[in-house]
Amino acid sequence: MTLEKLQVTVDDDGIATLLLNDPDSRNAMTPDMGEQMVAAVERLRADEKVRVVLITGAGRSFSAGGNLAMLARDAGVDTGDPDAPSMKGSPKDFYSRFLSIRSLEVPTIAVINGHAIGAGLCFALGCDMRIAARDAKMGMTFTRLGIHPGMGATWSLPRLVGSAVACELLFTGRVFDAAEAERLGLVNQVVHRDQLGDAARELARAIATAGPVAVRLTKQAIYGNVDRSLEQALDLESRQQSQTFATADAKEGIRAILEKREPAFTGR
Repeated sequence: MTLEKLQVTVDDDGIATLLLNDPDSRNAMTPDMGEQMVAAVERLRADEKVRVVLITGAGRSFSAGGNLAMLARDAGVDTGDPDAPSMKGSPKDFYSRFLSIRSLEVPTIAVINGHAIGAGLCFALGCDMRIAARDAKMGMTFTRLGIHPGMGATWSLPRLVGSAVACELLFTGRVFDAAEAERLGLVNQVVHRDQLGDAARELARAIATAGPVAVRLTKQAIYGNVDRSLEQALDLESRQQSQTFATADAKEGIRAILEKREPAFTGR
């Protein structure tokens, strides 16, 4: 599939960048972009060189959320645009295309370069980590449009900030700044816009230079252990640690410490 609204690149360090590339619409989300997202995720999954994925938006916005003309059409509002898109199926189908990023085995970092609103913020919350520009604005604005939250908002937000804060943000639909997002635990780091790229790549490099097998299994354990008891988590960690002890990367990592040098992991 041709990626008209997305751009995927991978550098020599195994750091991939997935760019939402429709700046004229502030990277608004449409079914076509969602179908391209599924294809982009499969492309990244199939590339053995990829160790971490940065996800960001072209222009001044990360994503303005669902395309407004699409929302109007699905709500039965006549905008006079006969070519307005529709969700092409149920809302769940629409959500699943974008949240396919959650299925990647490698870590993902949302680089919130500008406003992340509604479904656009939910998409960022689908990543493992988030770094935001200081002047970025965010908001779960669904109720301001009179619609129920979607794109996993009522699942992901309470898990990150707790139910009381999630209730406030979802009930009011208010917009907040990056500094508040950092205080609430929605983003890992806030930096000036001109430092955003360097900060994101610094974090990505730290991940890319760690043992890739260990990182992938650790991501699997973090999310899987949400619904497990401590005893079950210990069993999983024991199995996966034994699995990593058998890798060439474990031997390399231990030798590197003994030899006082940086390890060169191969993912084997």
